[in-house]
Amino acid sequence: MGDGIKIKLIAGGAMVAYLPEDYDKGNSVWPCTQGASVQDILDQLDVPPDQPLMVILNDTMVTRTSYSETLLSDRDTLSLMPPITAG
Repeated sequence: MGDGIKIKLIAGGAMVAYLPEDYDKGNSVWPCTQGASVQDILDQLDVPPDQPLMVILNDTMVTRTSYSETLLSDRDTLSLMPPITAG
């Protein structure tokens, strides 16, 4: 995979349902193409555009309006989590 990169993809809560069944949630990498964006990953996972979601890339929150412009690099960590709510 000469033009590909690998990221660590972490999903929590309801977002786990979007990962493939064979994805090792605790210890796997997600292959993607060089220049892939956060939105590209969400599209690959079939996450609906209206899904409540918190996206964290390498400890930095990514806003919904930035998903398409936020590009991934080799060995990034992308976390997809349900939004935090206070009770």
